[in-house]
Amino acid sequence: MFIYNLFKEILNKMLQYRVKPNHVDLKHFAPKHLHKSLKLRVIDSGDDESTMAELYALEWPAYSVQSYGIDFVASPKHADWVVIVGSIPKNMQQAVLDAYKVIQEPKVVIAIWDFAINGDPRFTDCKSAKDVLWKVDLEIPGNPATAKVILSYLWSFIKKV
Repeated sequence: MFIYNLFKEILNKMLQYRVKPNHVDLKHFAPKHLHKSLKLRVIDSGDDESTMAELYALEWPAYSVQSYGIDFVASPKHADWVVIVGSIPKNMQQAVLDAYKVIQEPKVVIAIWDFAINGDPRFTDCKSAKDVLWKVDLEIPGNPATAKVILSYLWSFIKKV
């Protein structure tokens, strides 16, 4: 019984600090939660793998973003922010929406690559991240954006947040 009451008390204290979805203030919320780690969920929705290769390069010893607390995760449930790479085809739009719904508050969307930002003009069924999710917090242009550019945009965005 003691353990149950202790767990209940801890859980109640944790729930007091939850941020409501409609009242998210990034400047207030992010410094408390991003000083230790940042988990990113990358959704590769149709690029030419050059941008994904640059994202993989961020984990190499030259950049070593994991030593700064930035890590890529497999599940959107474990992610703080979502990263969209490439334009989103019609068959994948619902999957992107589902992944967006499960990420933690505040819901931050990063679009990398020109087609993720503006959509792919060659295909009518492919949309940009802004068209599917209605918001993009950080746009990283390039075809492909190099690892150095991605890291500099990410650091400047984290400092603003």
